[in-house]
Amino acid sequence: MDRLVTLGCSLTLDNFQKTWPDYLAEHLNLQCVNLGARGAGMDFVKNRLLSYRLISSDTVIIMLPSADRFDWYIDQGNPLQQNALNIASWQNGKHSDFVQLDGSLSDSSGFVLSGGEHRGEKRTWYKYFYSEYKASLDFWNSVYFLELYLKNKGINYRFTSAYDKHQLIEQLHNCGTDQDITSIPVLRKIDFRNFIYYKDDKGFLSFTSEHKFEVVDNYPVTEAHKKFAEYMATYC
Repeated sequence: MDRLVTLGCSLTLDNFQKTWPDYLAEHLNLQCVNLGARGAGMDFVKNRLLSYRLISSDTVIIMLPSADRFDWYIDQGNPLQQNALNIASWQNGKHSDFVQLDGSLSDSSGFVLSGGEHRGEKRTWYKYFYSEYKASLDFWNSVYFLELYLKNKGINYRFTSAYDKHQLIEQLHNCGTDQDITSIPVLRKIDFRNFIYYKDDKGFLSFTSEHKFEVVDNYPVTEAHKKFAEYMATYC
């Protein structure tokens, strides 16, 4: 059976309910290979896909996370190892873990995926080194890189988004720049014909809100995922 390969954050892979990849795979009669990870940012999503062996018959769909996420990598023996583990997402739904690019979990080394929240040692990074403009620049450059990569391999692909096209910052305290985000050069190069937005520029969370689906602990219920998958299926 041909495969649907999906990537994204916890809105793509949830430990407690079926998400849009499950429903979309059913609609398209494809085997679902879900490479999502809780708390993942665009840097992890990009490298996760590059590490995975695609075949020509695959269909790849990436739900873009927010642009303000910092995917921190911890080497074994790092003095901040335990501090980093304390703020890492619960990938298996039971306890926090580091994540490797092959999806394996570890408590000694790997990516610290915790979204755009100012938690633990990440507070220092956000306070002194974060910039909304630079984060947005890196985000869209990664999208363009993956677009070229997938086109070069002849892979059928689509992008969709958790967030609205022009509001990709998850945390309000991560907003603020003197630069015009819409003038980022690479935006003129990306082929947005391969993007699935709701109402031209809305993401899954806006779709959920406008259709009045319940959101529990910041997560749309499975019925919202099912309806969004039905919407996406018409563009695949």
